[in-house]
Amino acid sequence: MIDSKIFGHQWGTPESRAIFAEKARVARWLDIVIVLAQAQAECGIIPSDSAYEIARLRCAELSLDDIAARTRKTSHSTLGMIQVLRDLLPGASAEHVYFGATVQDITDTSQVLELRATASLLWRDLWLLEGDLLQLAVRHRSTPMAGRTHGQPGSPISFGFKVASWADEVGRHLQRMREGRDRWLVGQLGGAVGTLAFFGDRALDLRAAFCRRLSLREPDIAWLCARDRLAEFAHLVAMCVTSLARIANEVYALQRGEIGELAERTHSSTVGSITMPHKRNPELSEQIVTLARLVRAQASVLTDTMVHEHERDGRSWKAEWVVFPEICQFALAAAAMARELVSGLEVDPDAMNRNLGVGSSSERLLSMMSARLGKHRAQGLLQEAYRRAREERRPLAALLEGQATDTELAELSHVNVGASSLMVDRVVETAGRRRSSESEQWQ
Repeated sequence: MIDSKIFGHQWGTPESRAIFAEKARVARWLDIVIVLAQAQAECGIIPSDSAYEIARLRCAELSLDDIAARTRKTSHSTLGMIQVLRDLLPGASAEHVYFGATVQDITDTSQVLELRATASLLWRDLWLLEGDLLQLAVRHRSTPMAGRTHGQPGSPISFGFKVASWADEVGRHLQRMREGRDRWLVGQLGGAVGTLAFFGDRALDLRAAFCRRLSLREPDIAWLCARDRLAEFAHLVAMCVTSLARIANEVYALQRGEIGELAERTHSSTVGSITMPHKRNPELSEQIVTLARLVRAQASVLTDTMVHEHERDGRSWKAEWVVFPEICQFALAAAAMARELVSGLEVDPDAMNRNLGVGSSSERLLSMMSARLGKHRAQGLLQEAYRRAREERRPLAALLEGQATDTELAELSHVNVGASSLMVDRVVETAGRRRSSESEQWQ
């Protein structure tokens, strides 16, 4: 679906496809091979002339068909590309390409670079989304609506309170992304089993130079069979997208015609149904929830890949090649859709006010009567009055005459959103302090 010309816009973005396209993957592998040669020349492992010739391959047009054919012939993940590169190199330089490295040195480091590119875009989208949510929360700081529990109307909240909860959650994900950066952006150079024995006493100097040139942190020990970093990132991405799904699911529910408090922005060309012309379907909301389900499922696969046998295990490691790109592409698609959803969200305060219902003052009325009668006595009295009002279709005020004071009965006409607005203020203030030292860039 990601590569579908018809449906691909729902499963990825132009930016995500640019990261994970096969041509981009091969170019990334080549960059890593070049950096490895440059680091080896720096450490005196191969001649500088060889590193120079290998670096010139950056300008070469590599045939994906040729690489694919040689990969199938050799049954080796990267040898097909190496053979193509060797054919393009003069003399001894051909012997120094991919010198002493193994598949995972290239593919794991490439995956970390993919992680960095994905996280940078996800950070940007979440950071901008949080800004839009904070503005929306301020705008509707005191706009009353029904709070709902167990799917039923409860005490009033402000719409800003609901939105501030979304923003607060997104803000925590941004904090997690910042805290995880140093753990995740770690290079891989381990050689055959992780010990770098091929390079003798220059091994650790080489690894340091290799990672430095890629702007990645050097690990203390090779992580060929330790996959917790990728699993952690995948599960954080799953949490991020699931938070977007929480927002989308709420819009989906509150867009129902019988509720009508929120709606997705549509365009004149948007068609809800070709058989029911009145339909206005929550397309973005549906797709975000769908993408989140897939990301959660794929993240669990990366948890499974943490179980490796011995020092290398293709049964686990190669599963990442399938699920990691899908996790990233689905996540970036969901983030882009969430930004579109929130920026174009239509809010209907009149519908929110209309849906408050007869029970909107019950919590506050219970509080007032509890002070006079005791909490449990007041609760029993009100429970019975609300039951009779519902079953006998009589006004609640009439049923409470003689049992509630005039001041208490007056509360029936008030809408009290509690500390909703003050909590909105706190979320906005806290986020503002944090965001003052941040930007769209994943620093």
